Amino acid sequence: FTSVGALLSSGINAEYGDNYLCEPLGSPYKFSWSSAGPIAGKSCIQWLETADPHTWDDNYLCADSMLPQREPRFPQDFWFYNSGFPRTGYNCIHIREGADPNSWDNNFFCWRHEVTDPGMRWSSAGPIAGMRCTQILESADPHTWKDNYLCVPNTSKLHFRWSSAGMIRGTSCLQWREPHDPHTWSDNFLCA
Repeated sequence: FTSVGALLSSGINAEYGDNYLCEPLGSPYKFSWSSAGPIAGKSCIQWLETADPHTWDDNYLCADSMLPQREPRFPQDFWFYNSGFPRTGYNCIHIREGADPNSWDNNFFCWRHEVTDPGMRWSSAGPIAGMRCTQILESADPHTWKDNYLCVPNTSKLHFRWSSAGMIRGTSCLQWREPHDPHTWSDNFLCA
């Protein structure tokens, strides 16, 4: 078995010291746990509990890649969910602006399982050092959106552009819509 709980016990909340993720003997999966972001060279999913304030945003369950995967195609391999964790078949990052009270605690930007992990990360506190970041800004929204960025590794084939005023001509776009936010989040698009 792989012990998730033993690693969690060294974190902020010691109550997690008795939690385990078990796999049957002979399982082809070899899981690894990280409480400090994705593990390089492994496929990872974010293990997120938004109701727990104790740094759950950097916890990942990782595994060795099992199948050859193709590069993701934008926008067809991506999806933006504005109402909770998405249906199965997708890996996601949490898109969150904690200062915005208009339902920005349950939004996810996702990509299909069958494609390689694009290595994206979200920051609501400025660009992430060592990554290529695209500012996600809705200037009509007063809730500190000026420091929000979607970042990809510098080597990524994804070159995003953001528009808060409709699609960008000559690009492929995916709408980011939050119907519970009254600050014009109906015409925002991530494009590439």
